[in-house]
Amino acid sequence: MSAKEVSASVVCPGCGVAFVCGVTAGLATCWCMEKPIGLPITEADGRCYCAACLAQRVSAAGRSLAPEA
Repeated sequence: MSAKEVSASVVCPGCGVAFVCGVTAGLATCWCMEKPIGLPITEADGRCYCAACLAQRVSAAGRSLAPEA
């Protein structure tokens, strides 16, 4: 991870892995905002899940991360 990515990284509350959040990095959007999820993608305190944990949570809720046709 570059220095900029480290400063923009967040820690997943599900597994503890550090990953880059687009919004924290100063971008207008994040990869998670492009997912048609329909359920909270953060913890109540605002912590985001990494892609793997988000996919697991969505699957457990009986949803899909695939774009709707």
